[in-house]
Amino acid sequence: MSPALQFIVLSFVLTLVSIALLARLAPHVGLVDEPDHRKRHKGDIPLVGGLAIMLTFLISAACAPAESVGVIVEQSGILWIFLVAASLMTALGVVDDYRGTSVFIRILCEVAIALFLIEGLELLPHNLGDLVGVGNITMPDWIAYPFTVVAIFGVVNAYNMLDGIDGLLSIMVLITVFAFHLFSGLEPGFITLTLAASLSAFLVSNLGVTSLVPKAFLGDAGSKLLGFIVVSLILTVTTERVGGAKYIEPVTALYLVGLPLFDMTFVTMRRLMARMSPFSADRTHIHHLLDALDISTRRAVLLISCAYLSPVFVGLMLDSSGAAIAQQFYIFLSIFITYCLFMSQAWRIAERYQRLKETADKPAESIPQSSAHGPASTSC
Repeated sequence: MSPALQFIVLSFVLTLVSIALLARLAPHVGLVDEPDHRKRHKGDIPLVGGLAIMLTFLISAACAPAESVGVIVEQSGILWIFLVAASLMTALGVVDDYRGTSVFIRILCEVAIALFLIEGLELLPHNLGDLVGVGNITMPDWIAYPFTVVAIFGVVNAYNMLDGIDGLLSIMVLITVFAFHLFSGLEPGFITLTLAASLSAFLVSNLGVTSLVPKAFLGDAGSKLLGFIVVSLILTVTTERVGGAKYIEPVTALYLVGLPLFDMTFVTMRRLMARMSPFSADRTHIHHLLDALDISTRRAVLLISCAYLSPVFVGLMLDSSGAAIAQQFYIFLSIFITYCLFMSQAWRIAERYQRLKETADKPAESIPQSSAHGPASTSC
């Protein structure tokens, strides 16, 4: 059996076993998701999907031969620095799932983890290319550090915000992994193979494919872990620090995470315009829009996945055709503006639809019951 196939089989089985064991333990320690006004699932669901995936990575890495664990190059040290950072992000998510953390503590910890990854792997994109058409934009360290921290923080939370429908985030990350290799031209490695197999196993649980594996959610631990893995992979191919070469331009990488960034930015702007905290939880994401329009979960997953594929496809075509960096950037901005305009109108339609539904239900509730002797008399 080839090493790649061994990783896939091992990761798939480990994730299934981990979910099965952790899901039985979760109710006893209170690591479950309870339904409320924002969460409409039935019953308490264990929040162990992300923890199971992280355990799979650690066990698989420990069992893998040292010469075959590299991400971009075959260096086990690079992999373990990444795994330590990913474990810290997962641990932060588990604490948040269990008892909740303040916004300040959450931001502080995520920034610290981002700095640890940047320092450990020297992931600093100093050259963004001719981004706006006036020459190459280069960043000294004092700008590159906060820029990279914001990029990591933004992608991690963008993926976290999209985790609202069964199977959605996992399917989107699987698409991202496939697109990552198309964009970069790299062969699948330990991280992407393990990630793909683990997500496939998680979908067996999350979508209720078999009763042998209990249903589980990713939780904040899982959604942030997935976002962290995606942004880490992107940084490795947009800098020359890890692989020794820049495989894609930073602007091209934007297309890989287009929809999550669009959704997070649009929702944040809506909250700010409504004088709300950008970190407050509500039901204004793209999956909430489709729910407000009474679109079924399966159709919502299909529609959002297709919407996610659109910028990915455009970016791939631009990259393959050798489009200028500035051209790619302005097209990306145009897609984002189009998305915002479309979502604004779509939310107006959804809100009007909800009002019509409420109006249609009211007459049936307010019509007085007729007496057995005829219509009720009215007083003068």
